[in-house]
Amino acid sequence: MTKQLSVSDDVASYCTKCKLNLEHIIIAMVGGKIVKVKCKTCGSSHNLRSGDSAGGKTKARGPESARRRPDRVQTLEAHWETCIAGKEGREIPYRMDSAYAVGDIVLHNVFGIGIVQKVYSKKCAMLFKDKERTLVSANSE
Repeated sequence: MTKQLSVSDDVASYCTKCKLNLEHIIIAMVGGKIVKVKCKTCGSSHNLRSGDSAGGKTKARGPESARRRPDRVQTLEAHWETCIAGKEGREIPYRMDSAYAVGDIVLHNVFGIGIVQKVYSKKCAMLFKDKERTLVSANSE
């Protein structure tokens, strides 16, 4: 039996700002159909897009469009691998009482290797292989 989706549930969608397939929160539904979603990574709101930048609304124009599309759509895991590949240095073990800078490579005992994407007051956003997570830190803005 499938779960009935409702507002505030999580759903996978293509983010028009991040240009990635990411996890979103449903913010509007009409008659059981998802109308608007909010990206959990960047916070932008947009219509639900299923897995590609076109949102499934345009027709394929032939073999040329099929060849170009995979280059534009980058999965979260591929984005993570790109970020990690460009970094040098050792991994810092994650501790809630440590401060981090953007670009630091962090080793979390549950989530694995992550890279710091954004720094906030007393927390930071880290990109792990499966998704971006906001974790507690000793950062001060």
